[in-house]
Amino acid sequence: MDLIKRASQRIAERLTWCIAHRDQAGITKDLAEGKDISEVYGLGEAGLFDEFFYFLDQFGIMDLFLGLDPHHTQRSSNITFPAVILIYVMRIVAGLAFFWHIHPVILRSQPLMRIVGFNGTQIREGTSQRGKKPSPAPPPNQSAEGPIRGPLCPDSIAAYIQAISAHALERFFNRIVSILAAKSFFPKCIDALLDSSEIQSTDLCEGCGKVSKEKAPLLRHRKGRIRKVVETVFGFKLWVIWDPVSRLPLAIRFATIEHSDLDFAREVVSQAASNLAPHATIASLAIDRGFTDGPFLWWLADTMGIIFYIPAKTNMNVYKDALSLLETGMAQTRERKRTIGAGKNKTTVMDHWHVVGIEGLISAGFYGEKGSGSHENRSDFTPTLSTLSWS
Repeated sequence: MDLIKRASQRIAERLTWCIAHRDQAGITKDLAEGKDISEVYGLGEAGLFDEFFYFLDQFGIMDLFLGLDPHHTQRSSNITFPAVILIYVMRIVAGLAFFWHIHPVILRSQPLMRIVGFNGTQIREGTSQRGKKPSPAPPPNQSAEGPIRGPLCPDSIAAYIQAISAHALERFFNRIVSILAAKSFFPKCIDALLDSSEIQSTDLCEGCGKVSKEKAPLLRHRKGRIRKVVETVFGFKLWVIWDPVSRLPLAIRFATIEHSDLDFAREVVSQAASNLAPHATIASLAIDRGFTDGPFLWWLADTMGIIFYIPAKTNMNVYKDALSLLETGMAQTRERKRTIGAGKNKTTVMDHWHVVGIEGLISAGFYGEKGSGSHENRSDFTPTLSTLSWS
């Protein structure tokens, strides 16, 4: 499947109503019988994007797009920022991996370019003569018209987008979450997830950070022995909280790659709570071992009132304590069906979990406002009771 067909399929999958279907015969019959047709929706890419942009405008999100204008050039241009940002949104929806994919898929599409405000002449010949090379005279039996040039080049769009600051994007994103929360896109009580991901780049990327870390063991196994190999990576880091039910993010934080998972954990949780208020709240938060920190976990439960779920590390005392108390806990077996494969290879499997709830654990000394430290060895130290579920 070529690039244009793949993009068309992704656009239809992401923007089409699940109940939409083509019924030209039915529409023709109703018109012939004199019946009123309330609305007819086109299932092409232009019709889908037109409805999507109308949705954004109704919710006030289009005005937020205009606030991202970086004003990176001082001279006037016949290319407006709203057209550029809408083209970039089309690229994201179409799932185009590279900027140069925009040219054959989007910039040469007359229906899509008409939606963002370009006329036929601009789409065919471009909005300026810059970069246009004179072509030799065509043979007498061929048309003098060349291929569709597109109103602008992908490099121009990239120059606009990369001029937008990361903080402006964060404010834009968090404002959209607030709008969606006000429109009841999220449940009242959300069992959310928090994770951080590295976005690696090269050292030529402007504004990136760097960090040195060990390679994975499988990559440093040489001559029958394990060698410690340290590599330096460049890039950025992203913290995201999202709702697994609606599959929509609640808050993001963007920084350079050398920051640890805990550096912006409190900030992103507070931002998510602020984005949802007063329409929804975070009831619980599932996090991974990278966020194991006593003061942070205490802040979640005591200050924010959020129940947290985090795996225990095997070298912790609370891990060994939980193993020794499995027989005294509240046990329960859970099952869930799921499908694997697709088409004729699709099969159904049953997952089983044996869950044990243990209360009153006192071996998690790090869980407290002060965290772990020498104060745990004092005679008057009283550990905080914790509850643990083991599966």
